[in-house]
Amino acid sequence: MKKSLLVSWLVVLCFSCTTDREIQQPIVAIDPNSVLVYYWNFNGLSGTVTEVTPDYSASAANAQITYPGSGNGYMDAFDPGYANNARNNDIEGSGLRARNPSNTRSLIMDLPTSGYRKVVLQFATARSGSGATSQIYNYTLDGTTYTNVGLSVNTFNPAEDPTINIVTLDFSSVTGADDNPDFKVKIDFDGATAAGTSGNNRFDNVTLEAIPLAGNAPIDTPAVVFHYWNFNALAGTLTTVGPDASLIDGSGANIAYPGTGAGYIDSFSPATILNAQNGDSDGMGLRVRNPSNTRSLVISASTSGYKNIVVKFATAKSSASGASVQNYSYSLNGINYLTTQLATVTFNPNIDPAYDIVTLDFGPIAAANNNPNFKVRIEFGGTEAAGTSGNNRFDNFTFQGNPL
Repeated sequence: MKKSLLVSWLVVLCFSCTTDREIQQPIVAIDPNSVLVYYWNFNGLSGTVTEVTPDYSASAANAQITYPGSGNGYMDAFDPGYANNARNNDIEGSGLRARNPSNTRSLIMDLPTSGYRKVVLQFATARSGSGATSQIYNYTLDGTTYTNVGLSVNTFNPAEDPTINIVTLDFSSVTGADDNPDFKVKIDFDGATAAGTSGNNRFDNVTLEAIPLAGNAPIDTPAVVFHYWNFNALAGTLTTVGPDASLIDGSGANIAYPGTGAGYIDSFSPATILNAQNGDSDGMGLRVRNPSNTRSLVISASTSGYKNIVVKFATAKSSASGASVQNYSYSLNGINYLTTQLATVTFNPNIDPAYDIVTLDFGPIAAANNNPNFKVRIEFGGTEAAGTSGNNRFDNFTFQGNPL
């Protein structure tokens, strides 16, 4: 689904692929200066647990998730987990399960925010068929007394797995949540099924993002996505495709497929959520039709105002008849193409639905920074590329970098 509010996807995320397991949620604008403070992916989780510490923490504080209360409810791992809101291309792996009876317990997230402000908490969630039908959200500023004042989302009805939702709790207007060692979030469970002896609510990929205070900031301004193609509004045969979102006004960024022969580009569905930003659905993708050995996919994408450029995209091929080789190069002047200092120059795509994320890191190439003429070229090889059927498939192109 197309997003008109660009800033909501500025924090760079990388996702794994889980087809048809996601429902879109309202967009929350995460400040582009935010960084990842805590992250639970639960992929190392197994068995019954009483507390879970983050898989990643930028803070020395003791963040954890617990499930205090009374009765027979408990926490354990479930498998497979979810790709939604995952970071660093993490696989689905495991997730955290809050077991019934859950109406006598609360899921408590200890989230000290010392050194950070404008806090945003996100997580993927669902329930089993007999799991609690309602989640109720509150927070505490003193570690004891809970409230929902200033919280625009304070209750949510999770869907039944395999339909997954991303819940976003935005504390950026709650000033007391800033720089607070006692900050916690509580999730209570309700509905007729919450008192049951079976059933559960499920959580995965819990992230807390916030802006570092002075003296706690990273050396570089945080990287942002400045061009993004999700192709979800694509239809029919095309000659050029502009980005679905761009932070560089008038850049003329586009994707084209110049060359000779009968090859062309069009849309296909369903695509993938791999590398999708902002919880976008799998929707549509871009299809590069054979014969592809006489054409090139050219992405013209100005990097004006950005450095440390990284390009990512999801890709696969249609079948054994799709081109088996992709070759990558770049242009600094818009005319001549190079592979110098590019660590990844070729890739062999798998057959759909086995998508991969390809990452092209131009960080070592200083001339790629702040360059209005920057382009990336993908050429196609293998005996299949000359065929009259078959295609390579692309989705969720991102260009990211640090603002100058």
